Amino acid sequence: MKKITFVIAFLSLFMISNAQKKKVAIVTFYADKTIDLSEVDASADFIAKNTNLSNDPNFNLSKPLEDFHKAFFNDYVGEFDFELVSEETVLALPEYKEFEAEYGDYKNLGNQEAFEAVEGYKVIQSFGSRLEVKNLEPIADALGVDAVMFVRLSYKFNKTGIGKLGYYSVQARVSLDLFSKDNKSIFQFSEIAGSKKKAVMVGGIPVMTPEKIQPMCESATEELITDMNKKIDRLSKKANKKLN
Repeated sequence: MKKITFVIAFLSLFMISNAQKKKVAIVTFYADKTIDLSEVDASADFIAKNTNLSNDPNFNLSKPLEDFHKAFFNDYVGEFDFELVSEETVLALPEYKEFEAEYGDYKNLGNQEAFEAVEGYKVIQSFGSRLEVKNLEPIADALGVDAVMFVRLSYKFNKTGIGKLGYYSVQARVSLDLFSKDNKSIFQFSEIAGSKKKAVMVGGIPVMTPEKIQPMCESATEELITDMNKKIDRLSKKANKKLN
């Protein structure tokens, strides 16, 4: 009898624990194609070349984006103490398909594409997340989730050397922002990793061609995935404390 009572109590606690798990939906998963120039000489000519690069058909961030997307779902999501609504459910939702972000996919200064998203996702920029979370509340209700997550990859140049001499590399940065559906920040996290590949600067400016820049973006993303593999346990523990 005692054994039966113990089993019933254990199952009850297990069911309660599962029932209390927060449900989360990822509402955006994209990469910014405009590379941050803050670490290098942002001359007018350089800005123009950076703008043109984002629309060059040979500059394609789909591979590093898909690599990170795969690692995120295969290796990272399971470390968090929440129930993740499937991508298929989110992306098939009519309300999501019809959603238009206040700060969404836009053209850059050269009227060219500035972002690349995982297929099916809307571009919903994190800097406008407070307003966007409010606007996303009907979608959160339709999905039955407690919180929504924004996932964004971005890149910046990193310079080593003095003046116009030296080398440059690319740093990849991931930003994970989780908000409750009633617009409260649960956690905000970012991680940066630099590419192993480097290139020589010409006149203090990186050579802005896809052949030079894309391999560094891919290398930086590979390093970012490696770093995240090492840090996801610590990150998930911090996040799980805030989720409970």
